[in-house]
Amino acid sequence: METHPTTEPDPAPDEAEAAPRRRLPAPLAALGRAAGITALAIAIGYATHRWASTGMPLSPLPGSPWPYLTAWAVLTFPACLLLQWATAGVDYDGRWQLVVLPVYAGIRLSLAHHPDPALIYAYGAAALAAGTAGTALWRRRLRRVGS
Repeated sequence: METHPTTEPDPAPDEAEAAPRRRLPAPLAALGRAAGITALAIAIGYATHRWASTGMPLSPLPGSPWPYLTAWAVLTFPACLLLQWATAGVDYDGRWQLVVLPVYAGIRLSLAHHPDPALIYAYGAAALAAGTAGTALWRRRLRRVGS
């Protein structure tokens, strides 16, 4: 059996092997995800506010929605970071719904009833403090059990 040299070029290296995908550092990725989820929740809240003027059950009161949307944005960002910290070692699918759905409900209710924005900040800060304390205790207990 004779072998003949081929004139075909060498096959190109596989794309996956040629350039590995660079990943963002974990803290930067966490900040990016939190900012993205916050922007999404606020955009959905604003779109619902604009759509509510067409006669939805919770039609908004007249006035600017921006003080309420700002309050919810300020509270949603640390809530997203808290959720990422709490679920860092857990492979949980659908964790963002834990933030987006309550935030959307809060935006919807605050745009329909116009409470004082200071109340939104106060109750939101209290909820974040309670969530942070609970998460810190839970992670501390997990660390003790693991060692």
